[in-house]
Amino acid sequence: MANKVWHCADCGHEIIQDENLQPPECCGSTMSGLPPCDKPHVAEAARQEDPDEACDDGVH
Repeated sequence: MANKVWHCADCGHEIIQDENLQPPECCGSTMSGLPPCDKPHVAEAARQEDPDEACDDGVH
């Protein structure tokens, strides 16, 4: 079973649950999934001009 991270756009609350379940609700609306990470997972693979850190898309 794979997990998915759901994010509330209103309050920022995050929930991790099985990806086969329906999206949860928070603050009166359906939570959305986080966008997939398009950054390298290790700092050594990142470009020097990109000051952002490597991201974690919540999938393990």
